[in-house]
Amino acid sequence: MASVHSLQPPASGHGSSRADRASVRPSHHRRHLGVAVLLFAVTWGCSSGGEGPPATSAVAPGMTATPGVAVAPVTQVARSTGGMVSTASVPATAVGASVLAAGGNAADAAVAIGFVLSVTEASMSGIGGRSAIIVRTPDGEVYGIDGLNQVPAGFSEGEGAEGYERATVPGVPAALEHLRSRFGSWESAPLLEPAVALARDGFPLAGGEARRWNGAAEELAAFPGSAPYIQPEGREWQEGDHVRLPVKARVLETLAIEGIEAFYHGWIADSIQADMERSGGFVTRGDMEAYRALTALPVEGTYRSHTVLSNFRPASGHAVIQALQTVEQLEEGRSAPASRLHGALLLGESLRHAIEDRNRVMGDEASSARHLTSPEYAQERATEIRRSRSFAAAVLAPDQAVPAGRTTAPGPAATATGHALPGAYRASFVPALRYAPGTLVTDPSDREATTHFTVVDADGMVVSVTQSLGPSLGTRVASPSLGFLYATRLGTEPGSRPSSTISPTIVLDPTGNFLMALGGAGDARIISAVTQVIHAAVGRGLSLEAAVAEPRMHPLDEDEMRVEEGPISTWSAAEWDELEGMDLQVAPSPSGYFGRVHAVGWDGSLFLGVAEPRWEGSAAGPQP
Repeated sequence: MASVHSLQPPASGHGSSRADRASVRPSHHRRHLGVAVLLFAVTWGCSSGGEGPPATSAVAPGMTATPGVAVAPVTQVARSTGGMVSTASVPATAVGASVLAAGGNAADAAVAIGFVLSVTEASMSGIGGRSAIIVRTPDGEVYGIDGLNQVPAGFSEGEGAEGYERATVPGVPAALEHLRSRFGSWESAPLLEPAVALARDGFPLAGGEARRWNGAAEELAAFPGSAPYIQPEGREWQEGDHVRLPVKARVLETLAIEGIEAFYHGWIADSIQADMERSGGFVTRGDMEAYRALTALPVEGTYRSHTVLSNFRPASGHAVIQALQTVEQLEEGRSAPASRLHGALLLGESLRHAIEDRNRVMGDEASSARHLTSPEYAQERATEIRRSRSFAAAVLAPDQAVPAGRTTAPGPAATATGHALPGAYRASFVPALRYAPGTLVTDPSDREATTHFTVVDADGMVVSVTQSLGPSLGTRVASPSLGFLYATRLGTEPGSRPSSTISPTIVLDPTGNFLMALGGAGDARIISAVTQVIHAAVGRGLSLEAAVAEPRMHPLDEDEMRVEEGPISTWSAAEWDELEGMDLQVAPSPSGYFGRVHAVGWDGSLFLGVAEPRWEGSAAGPQP
């Protein structure tokens, strides 16, 4: 069992001084990553959704790698003995792996990645956004960081319908600096250099970014500072377009020269306040100066003798733990092992309750955390599921799963999914999305703006980070003098940090050793995707690569279940047929609807990095 420590934030609010840290590496490890764009050994390309990036190698000019260490090719699945990085962006993955190859640790690599993503995946996260981080050190210390957005102190409830009114106090820079100062071995300047270079000199636009920027063009056009994200004269962005963000580069360069504190003080804070005053926003310099990255309340649970670690509110790692412990209770009550479909349905019901419960208050926060992640509460929820769901009863008793009297004619699923599936009994199939079957694009009403990345170094430090703007491109607002997008406010109480579904997670094997770390993007689908990957890997014994690729479900409302129908992953024809026999409203949904997971695992001899196959993403690690 891991030791979990609840530590207080450093007195400075943004991390302890380097002199206070006992684990500072010698100065020869603080290498520069270069001040120009990354140079790739082969063509640097960013793939369209689902196809994955081409195999590439990356180093940065001026970087001195550890002798005999190189960076492995960047792919969607990678293996290494020297550590591993998995992110949603090829440049970010390359930078993170290069930091590890140059002697940096997992915290150093994560900081560099976090800032690069604010450039190369600006629709999903950025320095104007929020962050949740969980760290496990080689000696077993577990530490969480709360860098969630804060509602401005002067916010007036009833306001905040659009634009600047929705903007919040950013948390990402403070969270990354807290991580670096507490666990890193490098100064901040070299870790910011790749992001500065990419913003200043340019990068090839990924296909997913192009689609998201194009989809929000009309809203972005309402704000002059958001102009860098719009093509002139009504043109659309294309995958591979060369993009430069010089205004954002200036901000990042200021942070590299003056330190992260400069984001919350000085000319940047003054610019934010002036922009807000002109445009009806609420964020002030006082809000910026008062912001602190806090120590998160850790949560811990078990699933099949494995330890699951995450952060409590305002993150939602406790929902992942509750769902896993509930489904274990349900599966143990069966007379025979659950099939893949039955296990997924039981997990779906467990997730339905866990997602509903994630903001439930049971005393103070520490008491609520203990209660919601307790085996006793999971047992209560499992009992309710057994009693309340007729389809769950059929799944728990396999001989009742396919009632007599079913037809062999194509059922309602044939119309909804485009598959000629036999059988029609009790399920009601509803079109979940407006898109044709086979599309990878999500419904515009389900826009999300979140990214997750995972880093593990050769010494065993694990860092799992989720960053978000929420929804896609956040408020759509960027200050003309700053260039970064502000995240959307999730609540209305001044000074609060509203709850988010982000759930960075670490899993240990029954002996307490690292097994995997992961997280996701996609609003509440973060919780379901992370939980389903752990369920498939630990509960069904799949490899991490196979577990991430398994078809998914996501519960909605009281009866509806979104069910993945391709094109990246789907259920078998027999499983679709069986679904029609369930007392359930089934909503077939494209692969792109479901959460975007990035994970790193350990198989006893190699680190395995897995990027989400339903979206763009990549993994790479140093190769001794």
